[in-house]
Amino acid sequence: MKIGVSIRPVFPLLRDFQEFAESLFAEFEGLKDVELHTDDLDGLLIYLLNISRKFNLKYSIHCPHMYSQQKVNFCSKNKKDIEKAEFWLKKSINFAKQIKAKNIVIHPDIPKNCNKEEALNIIEDHIKNNLKYLKNQNILIENMPGKDYSLSTPEEFLNFLKRFKSKVGICWDVGHEIIRLKKQEFLFPKKLKSKIKEIHLSGILNYKDHRSLTHSNLKLRELMKILKDLNYNGAIIFEIVTKNPIEIIKSKYKLEKFY
Repeated sequence: MKIGVSIRPVFPLLRDFQEFAESLFAEFEGLKDVELHTDDLDGLLIYLLNISRKFNLKYSIHCPHMYSQQKVNFCSKNKKDIEKAEFWLKKSINFAKQIKAKNIVIHPDIPKNCNKEEALNIIEDHIKNNLKYLKNQNILIENMPGKDYSLSTPEEFLNFLKRFKSKVGICWDVGHEIIRLKKQEFLFPKKLKSKIKEIHLSGILNYKDHRSLTHSNLKLRELMKILKDLNYNGAIIFEIVTKNPIEIIKSKYKLEKFY
C-alpha cells in the first residue's frame, strides 16, 4: 500500500518547507507519495527536486481550482476562464515533467455560463488540447461532492470517460463520494475499477471531510477490503486539514491496521 500526503492542507503552517518535509519523510517510513498544487510550485521547485532525490519520493500535481487562490474553472464557458484554465493545465504538465510526476489532477468545478452538458464538452476540449504534451503522465479527473457539478457520480464518469482512449482516469475522492451520495457504499471502485489511478482520503464525520482518520466514522475496514480485492496499487493521498501535522501520521497508522 502506497500512502502519501497532500502538502496544501498543511502549507500555511510551514515556515521552512524543506525542513518540514525532510523531517516528515525521514522520520516516517512509507510516506513516499506527495501531492502538490501547481500554484505553490514556483518558489519550491529546487527544494522538491532535492527532497525527491534524497527520499525517493513520487509526486502528483493538482491543478488550481475554484477553491484555490487562483480560481481556475475547467467548466466555464467564459473566454477568460478558458484561457486561464489552459494556462494552468499547460503549466501543471510542465511542472509534472520537471519533477517526474505521473498524475495531474483537475477539478470539474460547477459549470459557469453553461449547462452541464456544455461543461463536459469544455473540459473534454481542455483535456484533448493538452494530451499531445503528455509523455508519461495521466490527467485524472476528481469526483466532486455535489449534484451541481457535471461529474460527481460513478455513472457520470462511466459515460464521460468513453470520450478518451487513454491517459485519462479518475482521482477518487472518498469523502466527496460520501458527501454526494449520502452513504458509504464506495461505488467508484466497484464500478470504475482500474480507471481509478489515485485516491484522496480523509476522515469524515457528519458529511464533513478533510478530518483526521482518528476523528471519523469512515468505514476503513470495508474500504480497504474493496481496494485489496481490486489489487489497487496507486497512491492513497491524505487530504487532512489540521493544525497538527502529527495527525497525518496517526491517520497513516490507523489505515495500516486495516491493510
